[in-house]
Amino acid sequence: MHDKFHEELDSLKKEVIEMGNFSIEMLSDSLKALKSMDKELAEDVYLRKEKLSDYYTQIEEETLRILALYQPVAADIRTITCISQMNVSFYRVGRNGKKVAKLVKSLEFSKHLEIINSLCRMGKCVISMLNDALDGFKSEKTDKLQNLSYLDDDVDNLQKSIFRESISYMMEDKKNISGCIEYVMVSSHLERVGDHACLMAEKIYFMVEGKRIEIK
Repeated sequence: MHDKFHEELDSLKKEVIEMGNFSIEMLSDSLKALKSMDKELAEDVYLRKEKLSDYYTQIEEETLRILALYQPVAADIRTITCISQMNVSFYRVGRNGKKVAKLVKSLEFSKHLEIINSLCRMGKCVISMLNDALDGFKSEKTDKLQNLSYLDDDVDNLQKSIFRESISYMMEDKKNISGCIEYVMVSSHLERVGDHACLMAEKIYFMVEGKRIEIK
């Protein structure tokens, strides 16, 4: 019974890692689409929402089944709690990637390259945060996790900068308003992804160390 439980738990971990990579790729590809205004790629990302939902449902059902069947305790319950949070967070990451892709589909070619570049830098930060969190889960090492707070500060600063630039362009010409509102929306989606990366890092730290920390 004990061996079977850990075999199924290891399988569940692999599913979460697979989902994490899928969600990160959705976000990464949506940002590539934004940078190049590639509407075909944006549409491809948008259509991945069904597979994302399948991952979420499958992991949720398997997590509940393992909890009910084996009633784990101590370190094992921390692992399952972590998996449950990661399932929710990576689902949200993918959904935010889908939302960015949807905005790209409606955007006209952007003349505001400074803002696009800032959004891409912001995206690079949150993707780095997600990868560090996922690496911590895979390796069960916590050395990179607390560094996410510094990257999150960078994300927050970039979001503020994008907001200021967007307001400036809107004041210059009312024709810029709709596009700049969408830039602000993209930055908001990315900021939420950064929050989910921090939340996962907290759960992973607790899973490994048995201690709670706050990363923000």
